[in-house]
Amino acid sequence: MVQQARAVATRRAIVEAASAEFIEHGFAGASIADIAARAGVTKGSMYFHFKSKDLLAQAVIERQREANAELQSRFAGTDLSALAVLVSMVRVLGELMRQDVVVLAAMRLAVEVPSGDDRGPTYDAWGAPTREVIVQAVAQGDLRETVDPDVLSRFLVAAFTGLQTASFASSRLVDLPERLREMWGLLLPGIVAPGREHLIPDVLLRS
Repeated sequence: MVQQARAVATRRAIVEAASAEFIEHGFAGASIADIAARAGVTKGSMYFHFKSKDLLAQAVIERQREANAELQSRFAGTDLSALAVLVSMVRVLGELMRQDVVVLAAMRLAVEVPSGDDRGPTYDAWGAPTREVIVQAVAQGDLRETVDPDVLSRFLVAAFTGLQTASFASSRLVDLPERLREMWGLLLPGIVAPGREHLIPDVLLRS
């Protein structure tokens, strides 16, 4: 049992070290030697857990998928309106990126999208629940009936990706919350249903 716990801790340390290296140097620039050194393990120990850098990247992406699932569960059954959930989900994802080095690394890997891998589903995993909430917001009458859930979900994923990339480059994500509030301030007046504009101030406060 102790040995198993130690193996789990070592694996976690390696994934976190790889995440830090991916953030600083990108997938191509991160080296196995530097990852092992940052994790405080030998290269032999690292290869025992991960046979390649690609497998390390997959482990990072898997953590992002778990975070997405946790985020969905967090808002499942909430008494918030779907519109408020939509804004809150984006805010919380931004918070996760500032707090969890693995989640941030997964987003960087998704931006790089080296050929021949499966990192694209990172966007799909975020886009699907976003679309679902948009559909609910339209059904509840808070978003215009003309809003296309597929188009809006793709836009939000792309906008979030661009904002977090620019924020990381300029302030290491310090200004990401403000950038997201600015995004919603510009977007909401154009998609909120007529007669529901009074919801915007409260929704923006949640962001």
